[in-house]
Amino acid sequence: MEDPELPGTGRLTLAKQSEPLDVRWSRPLPVGGDPVKLSVTRDRAGRYFVSVLVEERIEPLPTVFLPGGREPRAVGIDLGLAALVTLNDGTKVDHPRLLRKYEKELAKVQRGLHRKKKGSANRGKARERIARLYALISDVRRDMLDQLTTRLVRENQVLVVEDLAIMNLLRPAVGRGRRRKAALSRSIMDAAWGELLRQLRYKCGWYGRTLVIVDRFFPSTRRCSDCHTKGSSLDVSVREWTCAECGAVHDRDVNAAQNLRDEGMRLYWLVASALPPGRRPPSVIKASELADVLLAA
Repeated sequence: MEDPELPGTGRLTLAKQSEPLDVRWSRPLPVGGDPVKLSVTRDRAGRYFVSVLVEERIEPLPTVFLPGGREPRAVGIDLGLAALVTLNDGTKVDHPRLLRKYEKELAKVQRGLHRKKKGSANRGKARERIARLYALISDVRRDMLDQLTTRLVRENQVLVVEDLAIMNLLRPAVGRGRRRKAALSRSIMDAAWGELLRQLRYKCGWYGRTLVIVDRFFPSTRRCSDCHTKGSSLDVSVREWTCAECGAVHDRDVNAAQNLRDEGMRLYWLVASALPPGRRPPSVIKASELADVLLAA
């Protein structure tokens, strides 16, 4: 039933209920969209969610061009840990480090859990407190990434990222240095690179943008964005370096984002030039699958 006081929302009454549910809507339902399926779920933190499946057609956004021309606006996005996201224009988005922010509170409630007797009601309450805290961290992280990815997709026509082997980076270390590797893995999981890339992928498909995924072996960090000379390997602790060929001083992450943008636009024009006139480039161009994309074009 439509709620007359809240347009786009409704009063939900499930089977064997005489009164409608008290629902806090996260977003209004699309105008004219009839619900196809409704699911009620409960997470580990004890929260109930009502998911409504509605068929909706999302209109692509207008094409974004550079000022004074017809070249699509593109952005190189370098994912990191010192800064979560670095763009080719030098803009940096800080790493929220939510696990570090709540680590003392997490440790406190987890110690309390281990002091409770197994099978007791108090142990169940302690587990629910831990679940609520992790749910808070996940909600804050997801909301931050959602706002960031939406802004990037709205402002740019082509978005370029690097193909990251995230699961390989999270492999447990053995022997010396395993504590440092464990701390690095925690930071990578806290950054949620996989969720960020997932959101960019489906939002580009929704809004008519193109996500270009550059090959993971492309030397974006140690290649000079000015003269394109490839330097020696850089340790993770090195944040700035000087090109031995042209003398340019580079910020590690900004230089990588600039190189990613240049390589991504090369791949984009390679695909766009092979398409018939009037046909849009695909929503995802992946360097490792470029041959298949060109064949399909």
